Amino acid sequence: MAFLQKPMAFALLVLAAVWVWTIAPFWLQEGMFLDGIIYASVAQNLADGIGTFWAPVYQWSASVPYSEQLPLFTGLESLFFRALGGSVWTERLFLGCAWVVHVLGIRAVQRRWWPEQGVDAYWWVVSVWSLLPLVAWGMGNHVQEMWMSAFALWAVVALSHERWSWLGGVLTVAAFLFKGPQGLFPLVWLPLASAFGIIHKQPFRKSLGWAFVFVLLSFALLWLWDDARLALVRNAENRLVRTFTAVRAVNTTHRLWLLGPMLAQWGVVLAASVVLARVRYGAVRFVWDRRTSAFLLFSLCASLPLLITREQRDFYLIPSTVFAALGVVHSFKGSLVLPSKRLAAGFGLLVVLGTLTLPYRRHERDKDLRAELAHQAPGFAPGSSFNVQPELRLHFLLQSYGMRFNRWEVDLTNEKVHENRVEQHSTKEGLVFMRKATEQK
Repeated sequence: MAFLQKPMAFALLVLAAVWVWTIAPFWLQEGMFLDGIIYASVAQNLADGIGTFWAPVYQWSASVPYSEQLPLFTGLESLFFRALGGSVWTERLFLGCAWVVHVLGIRAVQRRWWPEQGVDAYWWVVSVWSLLPLVAWGMGNHVQEMWMSAFALWAVVALSHERWSWLGGVLTVAAFLFKGPQGLFPLVWLPLASAFGIIHKQPFRKSLGWAFVFVLLSFALLWLWDDARLALVRNAENRLVRTFTAVRAVNTTHRLWLLGPMLAQWGVVLAASVVLARVRYGAVRFVWDRRTSAFLLFSLCASLPLLITREQRDFYLIPSTVFAALGVVHSFKGSLVLPSKRLAAGFGLLVVLGTLTLPYRRHERDKDLRAELAHQAPGFAPGSSFNVQPELRLHFLLQSYGMRFNRWEVDLTNEKVHENRVEQHSTKEGLVFMRKATEQK
């Protein structure tokens, strides 16, 4: 027990409790958010040699490559699929690695901007960040923002060191290659840090110059590379133009809708930081600091610009959350208080209870549909293709689960004649029946 009273050991114990109660139930989730299933399917196709990095494929018979998103996420994950196979554990490990990359990035930020803090300090930031509902949800639902956030964080780390500012520019372009222009927000860091006086003018000008040189050089190389240029154009025509023109779930009347989820995440960050400050210091004392203010404002720079589009989803905020956690946690300071044996025992008990109850707290999505497809899977070989009844032409989950877990192509548009057919189940509402070509009427 005396070991758990040391600051580092106690911080890790608190993090273990946070992980087992918030992250792990989603990390072990069965079923996924629709977009996450599609990304995994595209990545697995790429691992199997179907499509290329710049021209990935979702449906094998599609006349054009998949262009809903830029290809870095699926390209990276395809490497995991090639090495480890197509198991759902590969997806979980891929997102688990994104969490680890964040942990290392938070440590690097800590050493650069708060060197006076103890080695345990960054684990408290990791704990607060991991508590955020969007982070846990993103881990379990396989969204691109988890890896885009990791690249953006390391871009800020590189931009914070004069000698590595050029790498910050390259990493910023890499963040762009996940979801487009919103990935460029790390470029705001240097002007912001200079405005708050935590980077002097001369290093700021030199670092910003090198960063922009390598950003422009990277984009020039991409544009001169035919495959990359075509991928960028396809994505812009399919995604970027539609984002600013099509009527989406959030229209112009409710453009400020995203403020609600953003304030909710900030509320969790603040509440968790206050509680942990009380645990660490024995008192809650807020101290204004230029460094924390710069990170808080930078978090807003990563989130508020999303309000200009009609297409808004709360998980788009994930890349901003780590900077909010860095800013808020370091706004509370004091002298470390040695944790009591009772407090350490309490967190230890939380870890034990969380581990024992984890199988009962794991999340599930689309249980009936997944069970139905698994039940009918033995009757159809991987690679089977299906047309659908008109009533099922918006059943995107059927299409995505069929591709991801059974390697089936379900053509919702019926643009081509396929081998088999999917029909609505005659007796079970919401379920489907897979009919072989020889059984069709």
